[in-house]
Amino acid sequence: MRFLFGLFICLLLPLYLVSQPIQTLRPLTQLISAQPSGGMGVTVVWNPAVKRYYAAVSGSGDRWLFIYDQKGQSVKAPYLLPFDPGSLWVEAGGNSLKSYASGMEGLYEIHLREGLPAYAENIFYALHNPVAIGNGAWVRRHRELWYYHDKTIFRYKTRHAHHRAPIHLDIDDFENEINSMGMVYTDIKNGEIGLYDRAQHRILLYSSRNGRCTRILQIMDENGPKPLCGDFAYANGIFWLYDRETGNWQGYK
Repeated sequence: MRFLFGLFICLLLPLYLVSQPIQTLRPLTQLISAQPSGGMGVTVVWNPAVKRYYAAVSGSGDRWLFIYDQKGQSVKAPYLLPFDPGSLWVEAGGNSLKSYASGMEGLYEIHLREGLPAYAENIFYALHNPVAIGNGAWVRRHRELWYYHDKTIFRYKTRHAHHRAPIHLDIDDFENEINSMGMVYTDIKNGEIGLYDRAQHRILLYSSRNGRCTRILQIMDENGPKPLCGDFAYANGIFWLYDRETGNWQGYK
């Protein structure tokens, strides 16, 4: 009976995998860093109000915010953050950025003047990151931060310690080597959750409703960055991978 059950699963698995649409992603643009940082790429966000990208880097003593124009060129020297960023998003109106710091530093607001960082302040102090070190994805429609850890999406409302019900993902361990410290929220219907699979150099999109993989995005760039922890983002309809050696973000679409 156990043999027959295993055989049944093996027969069903290929049918499940081929049912997922496979699309290709190709290099589109880069965010060219003024200086290599050596740290982990936290995320990239796009501010449509001023048409600029902001990218946060943390770890190895680096706590930088990089600013780029629409073409991916650096527009100012990096801004030294007074905290270790664990997430980043643009507030409505584009006049400030917000970030939940790693560890127990809480919520920060980075005020912008003409699109450039002016100063940062801690506006809510508490432990909020449920996985301590992962990079969070801001989900504007729910005003929640989501973190990936061990096949699970942890969710919580900002300014509250109460966690929402987690989302459990249907992940196959045999073929995948999932980025253990990074996820993205795409706002793509039935493919809202994005995870990077290093083993196959691809991005897997999962449904936030049932946790199943709904499509595969194969990255057609063998020489591109292959992040293991963090270094993964989604902004302005583009998927981004961070190269720690150059400090550049490579965008794919």
